[in-house]
Amino acid sequence: MKDNNELLAQIEEKFNYCLSCPNPRCEEGCPVHNRIRDFIRSLKQNDLNNAGLVLYSVNPFPEFTCRLCDGKRQCQGKCVRGMGGEPVDIPALERFISDHYSRDIAVKPENGHRVAIIGAGIAGLTAARTLLLEGYAVDVYEKESTLGGAIYTGIPDYRFDKKYLHKVQKELEEMGAKFFFNVEIGKTMTLDNVLAFHERALVAVGASQERLQNLSAEEGYVGGLTLLYDLNILKKKALYKKKFQNVLVWGGGNVALDCARSLKRIIPNVSIIYRRGEEQMPANRDEIDQAKEEGVEFRFLENIISLEKDLNGKVVGARCIKMRLGPLDESGRPSFKEVDNSEFSIDCDLIVSATGQAVDTEILKPGLSRYWKSTNHEANQDRVYFAGDCYLGPKTVVSCIQDGKDAAQEIMASFR
Repeated sequence: MKDNNELLAQIEEKFNYCLSCPNPRCEEGCPVHNRIRDFIRSLKQNDLNNAGLVLYSVNPFPEFTCRLCDGKRQCQGKCVRGMGGEPVDIPALERFISDHYSRDIAVKPENGHRVAIIGAGIAGLTAARTLLLEGYAVDVYEKESTLGGAIYTGIPDYRFDKKYLHKVQKELEEMGAKFFFNVEIGKTMTLDNVLAFHERALVAVGASQERLQNLSAEEGYVGGLTLLYDLNILKKKALYKKKFQNVLVWGGGNVALDCARSLKRIIPNVSIIYRRGEEQMPANRDEIDQAKEEGVEFRFLENIISLEKDLNGKVVGARCIKMRLGPLDESGRPSFKEVDNSEFSIDCDLIVSATGQAVDTEILKPGLSRYWKSTNHEANQDRVYFAGDCYLGPKTVVSCIQDGKDAAQEIMASFR
């Protein structure tokens, strides 16, 4: 087995490239404010152990963030080195540490409290780990056959190796977590059933309600999450390849990019249509660049206004309109407006709507919701909390990690 010095020699050039800035701007760009400068400084001192301790002290799951975060817009986007050249390869350094240094799984003695986590996505897993470390008994309920949430159901294998999900499950089970898969709260069992055996319940079910823009078709119109589930979980690639030849993916986020890149691997003609410009796309910069390299076409400043269908209700095209940008809106991006008399048609046989997701908690229990004007994670039912996308709205992996930690802290505080 290689010692630390031999291992660190593999990435010496990467960590020595860091300037160890007195005021590390890279940390400002990280939603969880990872102690990037400090773990890189430990690498420079040939101290892999301390680098691991520093990294995990803030970010419990760097094997996810280093592969899924939009580093070019977040930590690397703020790197001083990037102002005059290439930024420090922070994701590669995180990846190296997480691959070669294990997190601490030692837990405190049991404190007699039991908490249920509903949803085994990133926020739920982070909350589970936070609670387990402090001696809480944790049961995790997940409607799918394994953990990971949207990482499992929505992110293609070519972008993320699911072996890291299995690694996390093994660790959490060693810490005492019990997983109950293929259990959908609201269908398989009720939320009240869960609360009968747990003192608190954390709802972390994501934002899974697709926005289909009030459009429908008998064939050829599908939501982005549904498409990814079909391809990743139900293994319907052969069916899509057989039925469709020209695809239009509608949207500019990571779901849209995952849909387009997945379909490009099996269907010859794939385009993305987006109502703003390239600079305003919320998708990871790397994903946009890789989609271009793979042959996905991009249609910017255009939007779909209706579906064109044959007599059987099957999609044969999209009725579209040109767009123009205006003043900044509440998102901080330029607003958009239709260009008068600019309608046109695009021939296609499949349209994928990846225009955003909403939160649906009615399936868990009618009337259940979080206090939207509240600053904490409490729901409108006693002993129930929310975390992750179903609390924040659709966000990034790293944002859900931070929110899972925050929600767990609130739950622990409620026992004091």
